[in-house]
Amino acid sequence: MTKELGQRLRALRERAGLTQAELAKLVSSDWAHSLVAKLETGRYENPGLGLVADYLRACRASFADLADLLDAYTAKPRPVEQRGRQAVTRVTEALPVKIGNQALKYDIKTTVARRASGKSPLSSEERVKRVLNLAAAASRRKRLDIFVKYLLDEVGPGLAFTERQFVDRFARKVWGALTSTRGKEQRLRVRRMARVIGDGIVEHVLPEEKVRLVRDRVAELFRAMETTGGFAPMSPRARIILKRRPKKLERDPIEAAQIARQANIGEGLGPVMAVIQTKDRPAGEGVSWYLWLTVLASDAYDTQPGSPEREKVLSDALKDRADKEQARKFAELALEGLDRQLRRK
Repeated sequence: MTKELGQRLRALRERAGLTQAELAKLVSSDWAHSLVAKLETGRYENPGLGLVADYLRACRASFADLADLLDAYTAKPRPVEQRGRQAVTRVTEALPVKIGNQALKYDIKTTVARRASGKSPLSSEERVKRVLNLAAAASRRKRLDIFVKYLLDEVGPGLAFTERQFVDRFARKVWGALTSTRGKEQRLRVRRMARVIGDGIVEHVLPEEKVRLVRDRVAELFRAMETTGGFAPMSPRARIILKRRPKKLERDPIEAAQIARQANIGEGLGPVMAVIQTKDRPAGEGVSWYLWLTVLASDAYDTQPGSPEREKVLSDALKDRADKEQARKFAELALEGLDRQLRRK
């Protein structure tokens, strides 16, 4: 603002027909025209209110002549909000573009809403935490969306629209039950999952065995996501609390690098899954391949193409595969897609 203020003051002085030396003399014998020059060029940092008032009085101007400039300044985000925006921007820049933009829009919307409602601004740490949680949830939700597409083929070809809707809705309920009971006592998860399955069976949209198939497959994806770092780890203190007060858990915050990793794996597997899905394969193979390639891509994520580390990851993954030739082909396609996503050559 200092530079803009200086330009406005100069315009007021010129309107009054004064030179810098004349204005300085009108204000005080202590003023020099060099002080006026500093004010007008923005080189006088943080000029006080009294200083500006003396300048305006010499020009026979008023603060009304600066009202629009002052209003524009006071309407800007407060310093704590600016620091928060900078912290959030640094985080979102480390995320894949789509998820980063979604998280940034969420932060802007919530900040504006809090300001409009008169609530105090959130700290930078809290804003970053909320943005990361949103981005992590969006990344996991996208992975589940992709998985359900393959799962529909396994549940059965030619499903009616209502049956496809049921699979999608039920898969999300199972995922929600698993997520909400993560890190809690096993008996709580068992009860919640039983309730979800019971509700799914009584809808009579699909046979009971199909309902349980969806449950089992979603649970497999959940375990794969946990294995590959799709969720923030529980803190050591949380594990101790779990034994005593399971309702008061604390988790280490998820990091931007973890979210980016999961999102890049999901995007990187797209091309190979398109190849797998076009093949005439038994129902369920798409799901099985997706789960296996998810773990493979996670293990190979930090390795470079053609490196001994990459080859070791690949050979370890193929060790127990009966269909080694086909598995190697799909694995290489998956890793090529991952490298393109990470812009590696």
